[in-house]
Amino acid sequence: MRSRTTSLATVLLLNLLSVTALHADDTHSWNTINVQHSLTKQWLLHLGSDQKFVEDMTEHGIWTLFAGAYYKATGNLSLGFEVHHWEKKNAGDWTEENRFTPVVTYKETIKPFVLTFRERAEYRTRKGDDNWISRNYLKLGLAAQPVSPYIANELFYDLTAEKFSENRLSFGLDIGLSKKVKTGLYYMYKSNEKSGDWIGTNVFGTALTFIL
Repeated sequence: MRSRTTSLATVLLLNLLSVTALHADDTHSWNTINVQHSLTKQWLLHLGSDQKFVEDMTEHGIWTLFAGAYYKATGNLSLGFEVHHWEKKNAGDWTEENRFTPVVTYKETIKPFVLTFRERAEYRTRKGDDNWISRNYLKLGLAAQPVSPYIANELFYDLTAEKFSENRLSFGLDIGLSKKVKTGLYYMYKSNEKSGDWIGTNVFGTALTFIL
């Protein structure tokens, strides 16, 4: 029964993907690799990197290094802090940005689903400018192993400019390869506000996690 539910959910996500992908102006490939290590039952460390290919996946345009520490306050609630070093290529030159981010994550199992809510208060600093971004993330996944389909949305609000600046709607699969290795595949429709218009981008992504 669980296998059938997983298959139906996967087919539904693929159909939603095909409809959404028709309305984008560009296509990206995002790839994440990270390592996690539990210090204790309450404390978790992780570090990793993002590599993003833009311009219809023909140019390496963005890369990120990140690290974070998380404290499991209860069975459902974790508190964390992340640091990201982010660089983007503009006209052949790389521009730098550093991000400092408190994170609150709440997870609840409502069988057969797992609901995840995450709030990031992201301080972004770069040469001559800085701002605060609130990132509100909601994910509904199927409580299944080793493959769990999910749908998620992340809404960005620029607290400095006082406006919504970005939205990320994604459909994907979380896949447990073993107890120590996890991977993920997803499609995302990313839309960014620019001068009152919303610009759409297709994103095809992968994630690989090693647990030490």
